[in-house]
Amino acid sequence: MQKRTFLLATLAAAVGLSLQGTAQAASYPNRPIELVVPAVATGASDLSARVFAKYAEKRLGKPVVVVRINGAGGYNGSRTVREDKSNGYQVLYTHQGLIANYLTKVAPYSYDGFKVGPAVVEDATLGLYASGKSGIKSINDLLARARAEPGKLKAATEYGTLSHFMFLKLQKEQGVTFKLMDTGGDAARLAAMLGGTVDVMAKVYSGTQDYLTSGDFALLGEPADKRAPNAPQVPTYKEQGVDFTFPPYVWSLFFNQNTPQAIVDTWTEVAREVTSDPAYRKEIEALDMAWTYKSPEENAAAHAGMQQAFAELVGGTSAVAKQ
Repeated sequence: MQKRTFLLATLAAAVGLSLQGTAQAASYPNRPIELVVPAVATGASDLSARVFAKYAEKRLGKPVVVVRINGAGGYNGSRTVREDKSNGYQVLYTHQGLIANYLTKVAPYSYDGFKVGPAVVEDATLGLYASGKSGIKSINDLLARARAEPGKLKAATEYGTLSHFMFLKLQKEQGVTFKLMDTGGDAARLAAMLGGTVDVMAKVYSGTQDYLTSGDFALLGEPADKRAPNAPQVPTYKEQGVDFTFPPYVWSLFFNQNTPQAIVDTWTEVAREVTSDPAYRKEIEALDMAWTYKSPEENAAAHAGMQQAFAELVGGTSAVAKQ
């Protein structure tokens, strides 16, 4: 009798939660939504999030406000959404940095600490840049210098991020060693390069054109199998005879685990509509980025594969010095 009573109570509770979630989704949204970006202003994450938010709020009927919460390689922002109790009124907008944070123990959770939503933007241009004063003009120049002077070339990165993992992968596969410098995010890496305190950095193409034109930086190529649609003039490393690739950034939506599935489904449909909108695509391309759409299922599978591949790099993690 007690067992039956317990089972009935458990079933009733589950039904109650399901009905509550359905009711919440039916009235969702009834107030502004925060799109949390764990990055600084004017970077690729912030700029693309603002474009996506503009088109999303047209479909949701309520403001979608971009809120930047920077620090700890993205962990501060992701933690805010992970601990959120608003049931869908805080949505995380980020990329596979969640995986890098987890594998380097910056964060105690990975992408699967959230409900994975759809992907809406991608960028395969996380290229290597050398200082214009270094005399390094190509990926082959960089590797030759690194082999001749092991551990002497200073590489700007941010511990526990994708740029960090790019250098780990490059070191492992090409048999070279850099002096990895934890300079911080995009803005800090740009400043370190311009100030001459580092020799090389990893960054997406967006926001670098002026430095390339002035000769402050030399772009050594892109790490994709084929030229990126948002930087078709930039050769890949493979075209230069170096077999080195790195996965593209993929910006996606992530939700607190307690978010009703119906609300995640609402955002999935919104994302599908937004990424099909020619005006949205045009604005994303104007940022020198690429639009995309991946369903939550496709997106979660891609993250799982990337995490498995990146886990093999962690054992060989090199020391990263503070600038």
